[in-house]
Amino acid sequence: QCPNLHLEHFYEACDYTDPPGVSESDKRLRLFKYSLTGRAKDWLDTIPPNTITTWQELEMKFMDRYFPIHKYLERRADITSFEQGDSETLYDAWERFKLSLKKCPKHGLDSHTQMQHFTQGLRAQTRMFLDASAARELVESMAQNEYRVENDRGAKKKAGMIELDTQTALLAQSTLMNSQMAAVLKHLTSTPNAQMPVMAANEVKCDFCGQGHANGQCFPEGSEEAKYLANFKRNNPKYDPYSNTYNPGWRDHPNFGWGGNQNSNQSQ
Repeated sequence: QCPNLHLEHFYEACDYTDPPGVSESDKRLRLFKYSLTGRAKDWLDTIPPNTITTWQELEMKFMDRYFPIHKYLERRADITSFEQGDSETLYDAWERFKLSLKKCPKHGLDSHTQMQHFTQGLRAQTRMFLDASAARELVESMAQNEYRVENDRGAKKKAGMIELDTQTALLAQSTLMNSQMAAVLKHLTSTPNAQMPVMAANEVKCDFCGQGHANGQCFPEGSEEAKYLANFKRNNPKYDPYSNTYNPGWRDHPNFGWGGNQNSNQSQ
C-alpha cells in the first residue's frame, strides 16, 4: 500500500477517537502501530523502545523507510508524464490522475500546472473538448457526466471512444472560446495607441494649377470660362482637357498625335 495513502487513512481514523487530556501528537504516536500490518508492523516493532518520543519523529522514519527519494521521483513522474489509456474513459483517467496526486502530496505543482499535465496526456479525441486552461470544476463535471451516462446505458463503451452529451460538449467549447476571446482582448488593450496604423487622408490637388482643388475647377463658378468648360465637357466628353486619365481626344491634336508629326515631317 502507498505510505501516503496509509497516513491519510490513519489520520481519518484518529478523528473518530478523542481521548481526554491527550494531545493530537501523542494520540497519533500511540495509535499508529495499530494501523500497520505485515512487514510494516514488524518494522515498527524492531525499533528500540523510547527511541521515538514524538509523532513527527515516527512519521519521518516511516516515510524514509517506505517512501525514499527514488519512490518520490517515480510518483511525481506519474503526474508529469500522465497518459490516458487506449480504452480508458475520461472519468477513469481523471480518477487515476487524482489518485496520483494523493500518492505524492508534496509534488510542488500548482493547480494550473496540474491541469496542463492532465490535458496534455489525454487522447486527441478527448483533448478536443479541453485545453490547458480548463478549470478543474469543468473536468470534474465532464467526468461525472460521462460516468452517469455510461451507467444509465448499462453498456460498455467501445475501446478508444468517448461519449459526451451535447450540453457538456457545448459547455466545454464555450469555456474554450471565452478563454481565447479574453486573451485576444487582453492583447488588443495592451497595444499602445502609437502603434496602431493610421491612414492619412489623400490630398486633393489640381494637376494644372497645383492648387488644392479637383481638376477642372480652376475658374470661378459662374464665370464665362467655367460656363464654356461645362458646355464643352457635356458635348464632347472624350475631349475633357481636365481628365485625370488618358484622354482619347489628345490623339487627334496636331501637337500630340504621332501621325501628325510624321505628316509634318513629310511635308517638309
